[in-house]
Amino acid sequence: MHNRREVLLLRTLPIALILLAVAPAPRAAQPAAVEPGITGQVLAPDGSPVTRGTVALLTAPITGRVGVTATIDRTGHFRIVPDAQGRQPLVISVPGYAPYRASVSVPPSRAMSLPEITLLEATYFHASFVTIDGEPLAASGLRRRSIDIDGEPIHDPLEHVRAEIERDGSITVGPLPPGRTLFAFDRPPFAQTRLPDANVTGVKRVIDGGTITITPGAQLHVDLFDDRGQPVPKHEVWIEDAIQPSPLSMTTVQTNDQGRAIFNRLASGRYRVWTRFVERCGNADPTMSRLVATGNSGVAHLRMVIGGRAAFRITTTLGPVLGRGVSLTPDPPPPPQRVSVSGRRLPIATLAPRGCSGVTDRDGRVVIAPFPPGPAQLRASLFNSSYIMNVNVPESGRETVIAVPDGLIPVKVINRTTQHPVEAQLTWVGGGGRVETITNANGDALLEAVGTSGGKLTIIAREYQTVEGNFDETPDTMQEVALTASPSARLTVRVVRADAKAPGDAVVELLARGPADVAEFAATDANGIATFTDVPPGPLQFRAHAEGFAAATVQVNEDSRGSIVITLTRAK
Repeated sequence: MHNRREVLLLRTLPIALILLAVAPAPRAAQPAAVEPGITGQVLAPDGSPVTRGTVALLTAPITGRVGVTATIDRTGHFRIVPDAQGRQPLVISVPGYAPYRASVSVPPSRAMSLPEITLLEATYFHASFVTIDGEPLAASGLRRRSIDIDGEPIHDPLEHVRAEIERDGSITVGPLPPGRTLFAFDRPPFAQTRLPDANVTGVKRVIDGGTITITPGAQLHVDLFDDRGQPVPKHEVWIEDAIQPSPLSMTTVQTNDQGRAIFNRLASGRYRVWTRFVERCGNADPTMSRLVATGNSGVAHLRMVIGGRAAFRITTTLGPVLGRGVSLTPDPPPPPQRVSVSGRRLPIATLAPRGCSGVTDRDGRVVIAPFPPGPAQLRASLFNSSYIMNVNVPESGRETVIAVPDGLIPVKVINRTTQHPVEAQLTWVGGGGRVETITNANGDALLEAVGTSGGKLTIIAREYQTVEGNFDETPDTMQEVALTASPSARLTVRVVRADAKAPGDAVVELLARGPADVAEFAATDANGIATFTDVPPGPLQFRAHAEGFAAATVQVNEDSRGSIVITLTRAK
């Protein structure tokens, strides 16, 4: 038995060795995959953790549509898993405190640890309402609109702001978001009334609007006529609060067969009435407006002529201005469409003709039709620039003589650092008008019709700081202007340890400029670099956070944005 066992052992040994030889080597330990999620802790103003609330990421910043949400636990902690990477608005709603807003640049890993977030105390708006007879009026139908430090709307996607009717009929609204909230009382049959604005800074607990008297309201009758004095039926008219932005909600009204549009429930104040021309100007469909005031009751009237013609004769000291384009725009022009521009910088304004236009004949005459009587802005295209002035178009359509002043200012615009030419827009205000032009490829421009009594020169160029200069007398020599580049709207911040290495998993916070602004958070990459886009101008503060390190803050001025480094030290 013993010998047989040895033989069996010898026979099986090679097989074991072979199996051992071909067996795969054990795999090296792999680093655990980072679990997606934005984590953080929310604190009350006294530094204690909140015990409930909701956190949300918005997928549509313009409309405030909610993407994903998460709840805050009893220790104030939350974990929210983003659907995608990139910059996303984050909102936090905790009952009894001001709503919180921030912007988070979610990294590709979709994992990020935010620093502690401290909420502001709640601010409430309170007011009561009475009729003109002093009778209490229930505060239902209150309209509100909130805007931030840049005038952009503040949405309430989590319905954080509530309105509560008190037993005495007054109303309490809040907690309001930091910024400015506009209110309007809107309850038929009473006047739609604008209330005092509430400026929320996190300091005042209650903003008291007092007792506000709501009147029955006035009517406004707007009568439209063409250039022959005939009523214009079935024509749209709309009005708006003269002070913008506004919480008032107005409707568009069509004129009746007698050419009258009637607006009801208007509180005492000033309104701007808008309508379109009775006919189109070529491919344009211009609008015009007039200001009107109403009282607490009764009927206010406004007559608007929306047809006619404007006749001008454009001259200089050398004779008529012939063969030049002239455009005419009702004053004031309609409000421009809001356009989102990267870096919060406005594009150079176009110098193309606006409104209705025509060309002067050999005598400098031009007739622009249709064009209604009233204030307007005239723009005459000269050889190198455009001369602009305010005019009043008479209802009779008689000819108005426009005397274009003399005077020339040659200007050269260059980059201060490189001395290269810069494309810029130049504006001269003086001599009773305004002159605009743009530089050519060599940075040269010629301002014409500037007059001799002095004025103000403004030079605007993309990605450069605006330059303005006042002159007591109009200069007659070349003006060479060197522009300084504007601070970049895209900034990078590098976070390092004392040994100049990246600490890993750091988060950089662009601190809010005030209660009405939002903080921005960005995670660092493998090299310790966090990137911010659409950064506002002016001085900035950045704060870096990393586990095991003390938070560090740096102040950055506009002229020191090129290299931003934050050094972290170990927490004690």
